Amino acid sequence: MSQYLKPCGRAVGSNVKLSGWRGPFLWALLVMALHMPFVQTRGSMPVPGPDTALVIRPGVAAGMGVSYVSMTDVVDLANGTIGNFQRIPEFKSAAEFFGALTIPWSEDWELKFEYAYLVASYNVATAIGSGQAEYTATAHLPSLIVQYVLMSEPVYNVKVGAGGGYHFGSLDAKFFTQDDHFTGRGPGFLVDVEGNTAFGESLFAYLGLNIRWDFIGELTNASGMTPTFVDAEGAAPTMQFFGIGARLGFTYYF
Repeated sequence: MSQYLKPCGRAVGSNVKLSGWRGPFLWALLVMALHMPFVQTRGSMPVPGPDTALVIRPGVAAGMGVSYVSMTDVVDLANGTIGNFQRIPEFKSAAEFFGALTIPWSEDWELKFEYAYLVASYNVATAIGSGQAEYTATAHLPSLIVQYVLMSEPVYNVKVGAGGGYHFGSLDAKFFTQDDHFTGRGPGFLVDVEGNTAFGESLFAYLGLNIRWDFIGELTNASGMTPTFVDAEGAAPTMQFFGIGARLGFTYYF
């Protein structure tokens, strides 16, 4: 039987010898087979780049705006001035100045700490004294706002939010011999929409809209006295108001 068997010149197992072109070819296939899963794994993984890093950053914003406010009691107080022959409308434009700090805690949610200062003037013509009565209402409006990020790209973002705070209002009344300062305080709430568009890597233009409901309570002076006007129900005037505002400013992202 052995006469029909020819030595093949190869060993089994670890002594396999590959001759000719087969050796290099098989080694190349082996290397490619081992390397391919690694290449596919790396390609499927998101690699953060500089654009991604620009999307979620803390920022500070500042600017000014115009609000259209309805301070019912203040308007009634002005229209009830003795000798008044001019009535002012319920809604009045007011100047607003603001600053804010935004801190993201995820890709979708942010906290905004905001301070806004609102000022509105109500002047009526009278037949007594100097011929004019002046009422100037101001409000300090610190608020904590939770924002949801609708869109966020390296060159722009859009957010909506809601929040509130404890607010402080004052009313300066000047009429004839009267020159008095009244203050009040109370909670306030707002919803806002904010958009930022890039001027550069860190500096953005700020555009915003907001709606406010403020419940600043009874107005009193240093002596505990309320303004002279008292409504039909006998309640002292407050500085409660409703307002719709638009803003323009700048945001700087760190």
